Amino acid sequence: MLIAFVCTMTFLPAAISLFRPGGESAEVGFRSAVPLDEVVRRHPWPLLLPFAILAVLGLVLLPRLGFDADPLHTKDPSGEAMQTLHDLGDSRLTNPFTIDIMAPDAETASTLSDRLGGLPMVSEVLSINSFVPADQPSKLALIADAATLLGPTLMPHEPAAQATPDQIRAAAGNAFEKIVPALAKLPAGHVLSAIAADLKELVAAPGPVLVAVDQALTRFLPSELDQLRDALAAQPVSLQSIPSDLARDWVLPNGRARVQVVPYPSAGSTSGLREFVAAVTAIAPDAGGSAVTIVATSATIIGSFRSAAIAALIAITAILFVALRRVLDVSLVLAPLLLSSLMTVVVIVLLPLLLNYANIIALPLLLGVGVSFNIYFVMNWRAGRTSVLGSATARAILFSALTTGTAFGSLALSRHPGTASMGTLLLISLGCTLVASLAFIPALLAAIPRPRVSAEQPSPAGALKSRSE
Repeated sequence: MLIAFVCTMTFLPAAISLFRPGGESAEVGFRSAVPLDEVVRRHPWPLLLPFAILAVLGLVLLPRLGFDADPLHTKDPSGEAMQTLHDLGDSRLTNPFTIDIMAPDAETASTLSDRLGGLPMVSEVLSINSFVPADQPSKLALIADAATLLGPTLMPHEPAAQATPDQIRAAAGNAFEKIVPALAKLPAGHVLSAIAADLKELVAAPGPVLVAVDQALTRFLPSELDQLRDALAAQPVSLQSIPSDLARDWVLPNGRARVQVVPYPSAGSTSGLREFVAAVTAIAPDAGGSAVTIVATSATIIGSFRSAAIAALIAITAILFVALRRVLDVSLVLAPLLLSSLMTVVVIVLLPLLLNYANIIALPLLLGVGVSFNIYFVMNWRAGRTSVLGSATARAILFSALTTGTAFGSLALSRHPGTASMGTLLLISLGCTLVASLAFIPALLAAIPRPRVSAEQPSPAGALKSRSE
């Protein structure tokens, strides 16, 4: 913007002086809009009333303006990585929106876990105590019974000779023959039908393929059997017997214990995540973790851009006072700016759309775009020119809005959700700004007594005539 300003103030005047473009032979405004100017001048209030209603509606809906706190929603959801992440988020064990709390010791962690586990948004609370099973005597008795029954079967034996392709083919054929009678009773697409088809292919497969399939199916079987034998040899568990490589993830050397709070998948939404964090932090104010960080970050972002918008509005007002030097003129420029902002709020809430980490960047920019249209009409009115819609200024503003809207529209067509949402918000705001400039400002200026043109400040038409003479 600074480079564009420098070029406008230096290169453009030099180019005009060098090429000396000829003046327009006739008025370049919209001739068809001249009768509308007369209608607006005679009946401004019926046109101002709907805009007043929209402004009030915008103020009412302003608290309902939502913000999407999840930064992942600005990513392309169709990508493989995002689809995998969403699948993991639906599981209580891999949910990324967790909260971590540091308790003074394991006993305090257990008490805190009991309190947090009763919250409606909490799916599960994990701590070092979660690895010590409850009601161990009865569970160990059941495991001992299972070990008595399965132990002899699971005892390690001498490695068997590798199966030959003929043995594998015979086993596959035998299994296929046992499945075939049941296929007629199964619904279409049943998993057993797919297994039968695979077995049929194995029967006709060459030897190397059969050996490869056998190795793939039995590769992890020995380790699985070892794990099952270990599980059947279970012993009583206490905090002291938990393996050190597991315990160090939950207890620090000084005894402080970590508590992890896992939400239900419904916490993936902005409102659900905010509710989850509020409920947990009400019990544990020092809680941290990804969920707390996301909510706190969104609050920081919203506060920062609120401050930026207020600062931009103050700066715009100060510059307008320097340029116009009259409270009325400054108010006439700011009124459509505030109206277009409220109209944007109405459209966003009713669609509905959400602000996010990408499109919120556009909010302070919209203030500058709004002022750049309004000030030209006010300057013309101040110079005594009451024609608004039929003027060359209206034509220039319309084409300026169309070129700007084309640039914003290209962002709205982006495949990146964050960039597309930014373009959509800019288009909506630009449309509201254009409506306020071409409909609200003419009626507002018509409702105010026409200013007197001083001798020192000729109208644009008079100034042009003087220069031509």
